[in-house]
Amino acid sequence: MGILLAVFLVAPGCALPRITWTVDVRQGATMDVQAQSGAIGYKGLVPAFVLDGTSSYTMDLSGTFKVADVIDTRTVWADTTVLVSLAGQNSQQHMSVILYLCQPLSDKADRFINGTIAYGATGYPDIIEGHTYTITGVLQPQWQSIPFIYVPSAYDFKETVGDESFFYAPEDQFKQDTSSMAAEQVVKDYFKYWNAKNLVEMEKRLTPDKRGIAQHLDALAYVKILSISERLPRTMGTKVFEVVFDLKFKNASYGATGINDGKNVWGFFLKRDNETSPWLIYDWGGGGY
Repeated sequence: MGILLAVFLVAPGCALPRITWTVDVRQGATMDVQAQSGAIGYKGLVPAFVLDGTSSYTMDLSGTFKVADVIDTRTVWADTTVLVSLAGQNSQQHMSVILYLCQPLSDKADRFINGTIAYGATGYPDIIEGHTYTITGVLQPQWQSIPFIYVPSAYDFKETVGDESFFYAPEDQFKQDTSSMAAEQVVKDYFKYWNAKNLVEMEKRLTPDKRGIAQHLDALAYVKILSISERLPRTMGTKVFEVVFDLKFKNASYGATGINDGKNVWGFFLKRDNETSPWLIYDWGGGGY
């Protein structure tokens, strides 16, 4: 984003001005253009109202979501905790979603002197990363990995009080994505055995070419996941998870593994041979995804 303009705002009784810059927001392609270009890599049809703006639709989702990133004028990444009912059992899982805005944001946003960027347009609240919003919309049918939530208008995007994000989803909306749950569990198990310094079980979760790599377990004090969220895969048939974890070495100056002592953000990449074979971690790396 490029800086376009600096505006000095002086509040009564304040000695120093508050500076607001106007910054560019990348123009997001409409969903019909994305579909034609092949940029949408998932099974299922885009609802007609998203493509033509006139067809009827039924809202089938409402919940609270924490904004993680504003990608462009049409696309917002968000995170939530979803209560899923599967086989009569309720479970909670962290989930990332993509909010597609049928009514786009402005191509200009305000950046304040503290670095905060506020996105918006007519009818929208200030959309700020880390803030929580109540979203009403339409869940992408037959979604895979990370669902789109189509937000019909600016008035379906409302800021809420607090920072807890949550929504309930019935079983039939999650039957097709049990593979993501299985892949996420592999990552969680890998960390569990990493913390337990159980190399045998760790390597069961890795592809053969990644086994035998020095893990430096003797230097490890502990490792634990702080958060895990799925991200869009780079290639079809794979899974990607961004994992934030806390790691401590017995000696804080130890650095032979290339992992920081303390908080880390890594991407974990998984694949499987076929739909009935287990997910295995085939790569990982620092800096997230």
